Amino acid sequence: MAPCSPLPDGYRDLRDHVAWADAGRRSTVLVSGEDAVRFVDGFCTAALSTLAPGEGTEAFFPDARGQVLLLATVFRGPDGVWIDADPAVPVTVEGAGGEWSLAAHLERYHIRERLEISDRSDHFATLFLAGPAAGAWIERGAAATLPEEAIPAEDAVRGPLLPVQLVRPFGRMADVVAGNLPAVCGGVPAAVLRGEWLGPGTCLVVVALDDRGRLVERWQGDGIVEASAGAIDAVRREEGRPSAVDVPPRALPQELGRDDRAISFTKGCYLGQETVARIDALGHVNRRFVGIVAAANVLAGPGATVTIRGSGEAVGTITSSGPTPLFDGWLGLGLVRTSALAAGIELEIAGFAARWVDLPPRRGGKGAVA
Repeated sequence: MAPCSPLPDGYRDLRDHVAWADAGRRSTVLVSGEDAVRFVDGFCTAALSTLAPGEGTEAFFPDARGQVLLLATVFRGPDGVWIDADPAVPVTVEGAGGEWSLAAHLERYHIRERLEISDRSDHFATLFLAGPAAGAWIERGAAATLPEEAIPAEDAVRGPLLPVQLVRPFGRMADVVAGNLPAVCGGVPAAVLRGEWLGPGTCLVVVALDDRGRLVERWQGDGIVEASAGAIDAVRREEGRPSAVDVPPRALPQELGRDDRAISFTKGCYLGQETVARIDALGHVNRRFVGIVAAANVLAGPGATVTIRGSGEAVGTITSSGPTPLFDGWLGLGLVRTSALAAGIELEIAGFAARWVDLPPRRGGKGAVA
């Protein structure tokens, strides 16, 4: 196999130490109020009611047919939930009255519930702090301000959460909507959310737009390297984390391989549950989200077709791709027909021999608030 292209700037820091990167414009929806948790629980695949304040989980938001509208990470606070996701690829959903958005989707079903839905996507700057040392830096540089008390992780955390030294009660959603962030990071007011965007222990640091420069200066002063867009994308793909571009229309939750992270098969009713339950009863899906690895000189972008070598039969489509230092070659993500993943079947991409990989991590999928 041809040697891989040079490592993207910051890649090694993301893998071995710590690096920061601009997370871009996120979809940030806050739902606050007495009925907030129960209401949002009725529209996603995860069991939000089992979370304690400060805990989080991945979740799919499906439509009534069980097809994925959005993959998000949802955090529970004392008075509601914080929903974070990649900005959705612009789509028009039947009955939505224009381009679909999560806030508008939830508001469409909001009738008498005691809650407020706030889309704050344009009100904050969001940055990733990722790598094995990210959590340790956050513990040194983040301090809770609302409230003051901290509780031991063993008393607050249930289930396979990411390892943290302390879990602090999350600030009120209503306060965040008003611009009052619940913690301090690098000397500026912030919210620090822990999840698996770039592997276990990734922190999403949310600050006011005007405070972004101060936080970046602090990180630069501490010697934390900025990871390039190429490094961020390479790590995301190597971790098998679907972005919005990896979720095509009509994709089903179980096809994306996040069952242990994002789907509860024992919770109460929610929009699209019938389809999810039916697939669970069948025990399989016809497509699976996998990685496709090939030689370093492959030029195959989104939309490229995965075929069976020799016959040319199309069995899948690439949704995102690029160089991969981990596999010393090229790595594409996409949905591939399950029958083509059987032992002994050889695959091809853009005329080159390829193989499929079941990407890491295969861990529990919850997150936490620092």
